[in-house]
Amino acid sequence: MIRFLVLLAALPILTSCSLDPFLFNSTTLDHYTLSDSVIPADRREHVQLVVDGVTIHGFFVRQVDSLHGDPPYTIVYHHGNRDHLEYYWPRVELLYKAGFNVFVYDYNGYGMSGGTSTETSLYANARAAWDYVFRRADVDTTLIANYGYSLGCAAAVDVSTSHRTPHVLILEAPFASSESLVQSGTILNIPGSYVMDGAFANDAKIGLNTAPLLILHGTVDLFIPIDRNGRRLYDLARNPKTFRAVQGAGHDNIPEVMGHQAYIDLITAFIKGN
Repeated sequence: MIRFLVLLAALPILTSCSLDPFLFNSTTLDHYTLSDSVIPADRREHVQLVVDGVTIHGFFVRQVDSLHGDPPYTIVYHHGNRDHLEYYWPRVELLYKAGFNVFVYDYNGYGMSGGTSTETSLYANARAAWDYVFRRADVDTTLIANYGYSLGCAAAVDVSTSHRTPHVLILEAPFASSESLVQSGTILNIPGSYVMDGAFANDAKIGLNTAPLLILHGTVDLFIPIDRNGRRLYDLARNPKTFRAVQGAGHDNIPEVMGHQAYIDLITAFIKGN
């Protein structure tokens, strides 16, 4: 994140640069090493999907009850721009503790996934992830939630507005568009396309979403400021919608600032209450 902000500050002289390589701040892995302290190894399934000729990797985390009786709700989790899915495993653990199946995956160039991420590949990866979950025999297709965090909000919004309507859509620390990122970081009124290849136009798409929407945003998020981004998306969205400003939270610590149990309770009540 520091590297990203330093580059934004230098934009007046970096007139020919693209921010896309900085937005996709990926780290590659030869293998995944995931904790089993919360999620037993026999409750997770390593999944490989081929998307436009490129293999991407993910993990489907399964509740015991998904093997018999009524399937639980399932969350497709679209992670942020940093590193790979291992970094977000604690988030998956929280959602597992809440009683949900979870599918988390790595975008092109992240973790063990091949290729290089672009806006186009991000959306293709997200749709493939959704379709994989949708086709599973142990998943109730009417109970799939789309959850995006930061960069992953663009993936979640795209799936929810142009591919399949989820049971609910949850956006944590979302950005309105690439232009809003540029303007938020530089305090300069210049088009986002001036330095970024993709539009990532969540603000243009969010009004097409028909699923119940929950937006969570930290009030002291310096990376993606709340007013220009989270609140703007909320204002543009259709009802039913809920906005939760998390007092004192930054960009990446909303569950911690809320308290893990309060976070779990909020997510659970929203998903199961709609």
